[in-house]
Amino acid sequence: MTKYSDAMAFLRALGLADDLNSFTSRKRIQKLIYMLKQFRADLKFGYAWYVHGPYSPELTRTLFNPSNVDLASKRDLTKTELQIVNRMRNFLAESLYSVDSLELIVSLIYVIKHGPEEGYNTKQKIIEYLQSQKPQFSAEEIEVAWHKIEKSEIWKNFLTKLRG
Repeated sequence: MTKYSDAMAFLRALGLADDLNSFTSRKRIQKLIYMLKQFRADLKFGYAWYVHGPYSPELTRTLFNPSNVDLASKRDLTKTELQIVNRMRNFLAESLYSVDSLELIVSLIYVIKHGPEEGYNTKQKIIEYLQSQKPQFSAEEIEVAWHKIEKSEIWKNFLTKLRG
């Protein structure tokens, strides 16, 4: 299978495989593929920080320039992969349907995981950095997202490494 068929199988399971036309839908797909990786989906796309949070140029190239081999290879998700999709859906709940909420949650997870490398090694520093990068989100919205992440325990190892 190809990276394209892998990504498309997950997007089909989420009902998003045919929704690549608008900026909003492309942003949603970027964030959801990142989240699927967080839930241990074997999607081999690297992410880096960009304007709207974690972004994978490779994912964009893969989805928008598929080869004939990519287009010919279609697959379904395994039972384990469907469980990953369902766990992610349950975690995101209503945030699954809001691109802004997705951007906030995914960005916060990214900074929790990668921020300490850049000196953002406390909750306060992470929140201050996120507010400087994403002033459209209130302190209250960030705190709600933080609590959601904390409650899930998926990122517990990263959160316990933070100082203070």
